[in-house]
This record gives sequence, C-alpha cells and structure tokens, in this order.
Amino acid sequence: MEVGFISHMPDSIDFAVQRVYPDSYHDYCCKNIVEKIRASTGNNTVVEQLFWKTCKTYIVSDFYGSLNTLQNEANGNDLHWLDNIAISKWVYLFFPKVRFTVKFVDIPDVVNWIMTNRNEFPITTIIQMVHDFMQVNFTGGFHGLLTPYALKVLQKIFINSDGCRVRHIVGDRYEVSKYLTTESVQLDRGICTCRKWQKYGIPCHHAIASLQRLEIEEIQLMVNYKLTTAVYRNAYQTEMVNPIPNLMHWEIPVESVVVLPP
Repeated sequence: MEVGFISHMPDSIDFAVQRVYPDSYHDYCCKNIVEKIRASTGNNTVVEQLFWKTCKTYIVSDFYGSLNTLQNEANGNDLHWLDNIAISKWVYLFFPKVRFTVKFVDIPDVVNWIMTNRNEFPITTIIQMVHDFMQVNFTGGFHGLLTPYALKVLQKIFINSDGCRVRHIVGDRYEVSKYLTTESVQLDRGICTCRKWQKYGIPCHHAIASLQRLEIEEIQLMVNYKLTTAVYRNAYQTEMVNPIPNLMHWEIPVESVVVLPP
C-alpha cells in the first residue's frame, strides 16, 4: 500500500518517517515553509507569491525559470535554508506520486481545537474525540461520487476552462489553447502536457474543455478513484480506525519497554 506524509519541517519527523515507513513518500507542508519565508523576508509578499508560483510548477523548464526569478527577487534576504531542502519536498512537479489523493487534514489543528475546548480530558479521550470527529464530520455528510474537496476543485477547473479553444486531433487526442499556451490532451490515458491532471488526479482545465460534450457524471468518473466518497469513507470506517478501549480493558505487558523519542 502506498503511504504518503505531509508534515512540518522538523528533522525529527523526517527521521521518524524514514525509520518507521522507509518506503513511504514524505513531503513538507508548503504553508509551513511560507511562514518561515515571511519571517526571513519581513513579510515580502512578492517573494511569497514567487515561492507559490515555483512550488506549483508542473514542467521542468517552468520550474527552473520560476526558481531563478525567486532567487533574484530574494537576493539580500536570508533564504539560504531553502537551498538545503530537497526540491522533491516542496515542488509539486518533483513529488513522486499524486500529492493529495483523499483530502488534506491538519491533525494538529484538530487536536489543538479539541484540547482548547476540552482541556480537562485525558489524552486517550482526546484521541477518541479526534477519531469520532473525523468519522462524523469527514464522512457522514458525504453524498455522491466525489468528496466535497474534489467537487470544489472540479468546479474551479470548470470556470478556468472558459475561453479555451479546442481542436480535435484524432481519437481521444485534443489540442487546447488559451491565451499564449497550447497543450495536448489524451483523454484515454488521462494525461495532459501541462501535467496537472497527472499530479492532482483531477482533469485539468484543458481536459475539461475537451470533455464539454459529456455529462457532468461522466466527467466525474475520470477523476482518480482515490478522490471518491467510497474510498474516503472506507479510510475512516471503524474497522480501519479502531476506537480506544476503556482503561480497564487495556493490556498491560509483563515486561516494560522503554520507547525513546526519535
């Protein structure tokens, strides 16, 4: 089973992921990197915007062009630490798999929210609350084929597809132009030369423009199956995420084992 982690940047997290899940993919939260960029540049919004543009590139030539612009703009600011972070950790283009396949869930924020409102409870009860919260709020209201996250992204892509000029090449191949760029779409393979479809698992606006003749239900079927309601609900069902038993039912080992932090 493929496992991917997106976390803040502490070395201890990276070390722990490599030790426990050596075959997994580990990426850094770009919002966390942006917070550090703000602190290093004195809230320079131009540098921040250039970082996001570089982060969200999907073609190699675009990446190096954006990175060069970012480095020139950040000249004089203390951003040398960014050079020490592997680009596979923060650039969408170089992340080896689809970066988000279900939905981004900021577990620390969820825990902080619950602890703020229920700080008198023991940690086991709080973890149980997180379990219940995720099951009820993340799956209980899901209806239809796709998750609300996927539907929201798909809706934005439909809007972005407005103004595209589509030329049919042959079979399932199309050439789509917008502004000064032209991309090639292969619907049968689920790919586009802009590479966004491959990275997000959701048809890009070039593909959507080529699919306008289809019904919305047919277009939803072309979204990566990992973004479906069925897969998401299965990820958080009770059989997969076991509730914590009452303290009286805990199994106490005969020999104590000391587990050191990473």
